[in-house]
This record gives sequence, structure tokens and C-alpha cells, in this order.
Amino acid sequence: MLVEKLLGKEVIGSHGDKIGKVSDIDIDLFSGKIKNIIIGAGIGKKYKIKLDDIVATGDTMIIRLNSEELNQKASKSK
Repeated sequence: MLVEKLLGKEVIGSHGDKIGKVSDIDIDLFSGKIKNIIIGAGIGKKYKIKLDDIVATGDTMIIRLNSEELNQKASKSK
């Protein structure tokens, strides 16, 4: 899948709750592989999610994390 296909994709939780949209992608420059997907979830709030925790399904992506695990990955942008 091309990076341009991932950017802007809606991300939902495993229970169908809307999390946000893919805003950026973290790539390992040496291997060329995706390390993390960055999800924008409102004003200044972002989640950094490992690719293994995400299932792509059509126009949306579903994360495999519960809300507590997801909140541990939250960061505020400055």
C-alpha cells in the first residue's frame, strides 16, 4: 500500500469508536519500513501506534488497543 493511501484514513477503535485520522507516518530510514502510524485525534493530541496494532480495512483502519493502552500512547504536540 502506498503512503498516500494511508494519510487521512479514518481510524476507529475495536469497539467502533472514532479515534482520529492518520496524520503522519514514521519510517525507519535504514530499512525503509514503517515503524509507527501517527494518528491525529483533535487539537494537539496525537497517538503513535505500531503497525502491528493496526488492521487496515477499506477506507478505515481499526486499532487493536483498548482505551487504556491507547491513552498510554497519547502525546500532546507543542
